[in-house]
Amino acid sequence: MIKTNITEFENYGRVMHITDGKCEVKVTLDLGPRIIYCGLCGRQNVFFCDIERKTCNKKPEMESFYGKDRFWYLYGGYRLWMSPEYSPQTYYPDNEEVEYVIKGDTVTFIPPLQTENQLQTLFSVTLCGDGKITVSNRMINFSSKKKEGAAWALAAMAKNTYTFALQNDTDTGLLPNRTLVLWPYTKINDKRLTVTDELICVKQSPEADRALKVGFNNEKGAVATLTEDGVLFIQRYKTDHKAGKYPDGGCSCEIYSCPDFTESEALSPLQHILPGHCLDFTVEWELFDTEEKKRDEKTLQSIIEKLI
Repeated sequence: MIKTNITEFENYGRVMHITDGKCEVKVTLDLGPRIIYCGLCGRQNVFFCDIERKTCNKKPEMESFYGKDRFWYLYGGYRLWMSPEYSPQTYYPDNEEVEYVIKGDTVTFIPPLQTENQLQTLFSVTLCGDGKITVSNRMINFSSKKKEGAAWALAAMAKNTYTFALQNDTDTGLLPNRTLVLWPYTKINDKRLTVTDELICVKQSPEADRALKVGFNNEKGAVATLTEDGVLFIQRYKTDHKAGKYPDGGCSCEIYSCPDFTESEALSPLQHILPGHCLDFTVEWELFDTEEKKRDEKTLQSIIEKLI
């Protein structure tokens, strides 16, 4: 049985605190929503919090599209977007109060309609016990035209973490079985990025002087982050590369990293969302205390192989 209460967290205002005694989350109610805090009880937050509001989209097209003084802030934690990424449409200024509904062990967080985009994005959080959390995402098309897009689940992870996933090992004979998609600002020889036959790994480094981003066909449907204090956060989701078309050159997983955080990103296949219809996408989280402080390639591979 979960326990819920409304409290305040840092400078985010009101948050819904949800715990089952094993793990806990905090979800913003005055903005977002963001799952701004997630962790095992008594341990560190696995997510990054942008307390200083350093990451903000204040480009001129934001005010032109959304109105005066309306800007998008990262805030940190977990959020739901639609892919592919466009500016300013993707960067909706979600700075208003969020409604919530509690039903059993599930809490649903409902932000206002994105009037300019005629889109509503919402998610439900269910604590399932033993360190497991289900996040059920939904995007609803309120426009009069169909929309094409993918659900894009983004978790901004804390500093000094390692975010990694296993490579696809399907035997496709004469056809390729792995993709590696790079963004223009990514250097292939970046020391934070490790690509082997078995593993793709990105190390978060506060000393980095630039961002990097990679995407790939994560057919195993799992991406993990190991924190400084040995907590492993795994994000699992269903993928369908045989039948589904994915955004960004076929990416069902993307990892973005900058000096402040690393994003663990899960994507659904692209879908046509008819007027009045929705796109649903579920991610399942699991948190473990690995008691492992080493974060070399061999350790990461052995951990994830045991848990996927």
